[in-house]
Amino acid sequence: MRVISAVVFTMLLAAPAYAQRDAVSADLSPEAAAGVFRSAVADVCVPAVLGNGVSALSSAQRGMLRPTQDAETRKQAGASPDETVWDVMDGKGVVTVREKAGRCVVSVYGPPAAATIQTVAQALVGPPGFQRLAQPVIAANGLGQTLQFSYDGRAVVAQLTGSEPGMAGHQSRFSVVTATVFRAQ
Repeated sequence: MRVISAVVFTMLLAAPAYAQRDAVSADLSPEAAAGVFRSAVADVCVPAVLGNGVSALSSAQRGMLRPTQDAETRKQAGASPDETVWDVMDGKGVVTVREKAGRCVVSVYGPPAAATIQTVAQALVGPPGFQRLAQPVIAANGLGQTLQFSYDGRAVVAQLTGSEPGMAGHQSRFSVVTATVFRAQ
């Protein structure tokens, strides 16, 4: 009986490593997470790519972020060793920014992917004036929208991608939306 109890206890201790959380955040609604994501794309990533990176942004813009070396946050953000990762403080644990020269990526977990992509695309079409390159893509494995903006003789591209739970290749119980902003070559 002690051996069985020890085995069950060991299995219960190991279970959280594979289980997903019940909610993305107890303190942040999906709608609020989408708003924080939109702001991080439009107010942080676009200006960072148009300028000299996040470190060159105004103190108000940088104040939205806190750099992190937390291994789990870096893994969740999909960061490579040469990228800087920040928690977006209004969406900590749900919205992250990662950057390396000429590219900025924002990710969010929880809000509806299609509506979030549409809202962010709409915000980018206004100032600074991104243009949609094509109609939104809705595929079995995800959603997408690509926008482009001409700045200083070069194209700046914003690729919005996302997927809902249950879509092919999507293993999370939560929706995931990513915005990648970069200078085209």
